[in-house]
Amino acid sequence: MMEESKESNSMKRIYIDKVILHIGVGQAGEKLEKAKRILKEITGQEPSERKAKRTIRDFGIHRGEKIAVMVTLRKKKALEILQRVLAAKGNSLPASSIDDAGNLAFGIKEHIDIPGIKYNPEIGIFGLDVMVNLARPGFRVQKRKRCKSKVGKEQRVTKEEAIEFYRSIGVNLV
Repeated sequence: MMEESKESNSMKRIYIDKVILHIGVGQAGEKLEKAKRILKEITGQEPSERKAKRTIRDFGIHRGEKIAVMVTLRKKKALEILQRVLAAKGNSLPASSIDDAGNLAFGIKEHIDIPGIKYNPEIGIFGLDVMVNLARPGFRVQKRKRCKSKVGKEQRVTKEEAIEFYRSIGVNLV
């Protein structure tokens, strides 16, 4: 009887909170602009630039230098793009790609593997990282500006629930 009420509880419904696409270039300039064009082509959304947190002399990276671009997608657009990037991986991922909080992260070696993206010799080929964040209704209390509060452990998404959710949207977890 307790299991039945959990399934009908709307506050236990899991949904995709956001999908983040990230390309780390390691240097500013023309290469960063090309990565920006690729993300805009994939998502149709303007990417934001990310700066280096610290100086790493071996790689020639200086603190505050723009070295990466990223796009955050939410709602229907997030699901649409997620299905496209999963198709690039053959809708199959290792279960180790999911962390204990139910978040999924994987990489794509070549952006041209994504359906609908054609090779452009002017841009070249870039790899990208994809991160998927799951949530339940009520997570806003943790992020709101006024009267922040903690989310209880029963309300958090577990790895097992995440695996079940990803399988329901057509991801084959090996």
